[in-house]
Amino acid sequence: VKVLLLISFLYSNIYPNIFEKDCLSCHKNKKELKFFMINYTLSYSSEEKVKEAIFNFLKSPTSHKSIMSASFIIKYGFKNSSNLDDKQLKKAIDIYYKRYNLKQFIR
Repeated sequence: VKVLLLISFLYSNIYPNIFEKDCLSCHKNKKELKFFMINYTLSYSSEEKVKEAIFNFLKSPTSHKSIMSASFIIKYGFKNSSNLDDKQLKKAIDIYYKRYNLKQFIR
């Protein structure tokens, strides 16, 4: 059992998941990621709607689909649409939601 845990730990540190590899490389500010999740939750409320909105925005980022204020968009702009295929992007969004959804902070 200890060997399996050690192998699992080493594997997760050597091979980062899709979210760590493709999202955290740019979004290193954890406060920013929490802020995004707060805005998505306030705008869309349910997990399904939040994930759908994030997916749609990342596939085709526009100010109409953004949850950020105009001043934030003017200051930081938009990144290009995601290069991930739909399956990878949904997996990354699932990981993001699991880490930053507001339910885990309310106890």
